[in-house]
Amino acid sequence: MSGVEPLHALGLFTVSKRLEVYQIIIYEYIDADYYYASLQEDLEALDEELEALSRSMQTFLDQEEVVINGERVRPRVVGVDLSFRGSPDEPNITFFIFFKGRPRNGINYYENIYEEEVTNYPYEVYWFLPPDSRVLEVEASGNSEIIGNNIVVIRVEEGERTSGYEKIVFELRP
Repeated sequence: MSGVEPLHALGLFTVSKRLEVYQIIIYEYIDADYYYASLQEDLEALDEELEALSRSMQTFLDQEEVVINGERVRPRVVGVDLSFRGSPDEPNITFFIFFKGRPRNGINYYENIYEEEVTNYPYEVYWFLPPDSRVLEVEASGNSEIIGNNIVVIRVEEGERTSGYEKIVFELRP
C-alpha cells in the first residue's frame, strides 16, 4: 500500500430533528500500485480489507470526544465501501457512520474534541440540519460559512493546522 496517496476528503453530515446524525466520509486517493483495484479480483481479500478499514476508522472515532448537548455520544461505523472515480488508480473509500444525541427544544450544540494535526490533504465538511433549524455559531479550523439558516460548510486546506476542536450551536424548532 506504499503507492496509495490521499488526495482529498469530503464529510457529509445530515441531522434529523431527533438529533440522529448520519455521516458519510469519502476519501479520495491516487493508487499508483493499483492495490485497491487488485482487491476487486479477490472478494475474500476485499472483504478483509474493508473490515480492517472499518476497524481502523472506528478506532480513530473512539479517540475523539463527540458531545451533543453536554452528553458524550459514540459515533459508530455502520458500513464501508470501495469505489473508483473512473480509473483503477483513483479509488474512493466511503465510510457510513451514525450517532445520536438527545434534542432540546431551542438551543442545541455539537462539539468534537480531537488531536491537533497538520492536514495532509484538503477537505470539506457539510452539515445539513433540519430545514426549520437555524445555525447560530460555528467554531472550526479552516474557513466556515453558513448557507441559508441550516447548512454549514467548512473548508480546510492541505498543510493547515487544525485546532482539535469543533463546535456548532443551532436552534431546533418543534
